[in-house]
Amino acid sequence: MKSLLTLALLTLPTLAAWAQFTGGKPTHDLLLAGSGYLMRVTPEGQVVNTWRGGNDNDCWMLPNGHILVSDGTAWEADASGKRVWHYVAEEKTGGGVYAAQRLANGNTLISENSTGRIFELTPQGEKLNIIQVPLNAKNRHQTLRMARRLPNGDTLVCRSGDQIVEIYGPDLKLKWRQKVPGLAFAAVPDPKGNVYVSCLDRIQLWSPDHRLLWEFEAAKSGLPIKNMTGLHLLPNGNLVVGCYAYAKGEVGAFEITPAKTILWRYAADKRARDSHMGVQLLDPAIATPNR
Repeated sequence: MKSLLTLALLTLPTLAAWAQFTGGKPTHDLLLAGSGYLMRVTPEGQVVNTWRGGNDNDCWMLPNGHILVSDGTAWEADASGKRVWHYVAEEKTGGGVYAAQRLANGNTLISENSTGRIFELTPQGEKLNIIQVPLNAKNRHQTLRMARRLPNGDTLVCRSGDQIVEIYGPDLKLKWRQKVPGLAFAAVPDPKGNVYVSCLDRIQLWSPDHRLLWEFEAAKSGLPIKNMTGLHLLPNGNLVVGCYAYAKGEVGAFEITPAKTILWRYAADKRARDSHMGVQLLDPAIATPNR
């Protein structure tokens, strides 16, 4: 009898068994959210596990080896692909859930695009600490993307189509707002309290007092990079970045230093079009509750 892993790989005939890294390689395995699947890939480029998914916006490898995914719904699956938890929004106009984060208290932070709500969901299904933002007036699909609970209890929220990143305090009141020049997809704080934001064509770093400290523009990279979405900030200050809707020959994910040196880049060249909106470098020494 074939193993569950073998069966999973066989059900994805267009997914290469080996990934394509150029320019270098990551220091540890990567978790990549793709178009219809998720995968764990080694620095040598071997795909060691895959999971079926939808339009995967967000993904995490949990400490128990399960994955937590948002693809319009939120769900958790074990290494074999068996789903052990899920949440489905009652309202789905514009899309349902586009971000989820498992919290230390066992609750799950949900970013519900269809309602403009960010809340904690308990294992029993109770919704706590609800933050309500306005629905995007032009396109409900672009109300919310990433939301993250920070170690100090603040909540970092990307209001995508309104091109705004916000921080709400533990009292659920707005304490910081930053306008950005494009769709606000993902945001992550650095240790100094500055905030990185991915805006598709660029990544910016903003200070608490609204100074632009750093910017990487895809068009100036000299590489076929576009639609930068997922962000994972590493302890050394590097960023692992995922790209949405990249075509064959374009960059699907990469690692960049503060000096804007790209250490490696990845693309699934055997797929005509793919997306890696969620990325995570699986270094066991990194304990990042907000990525």
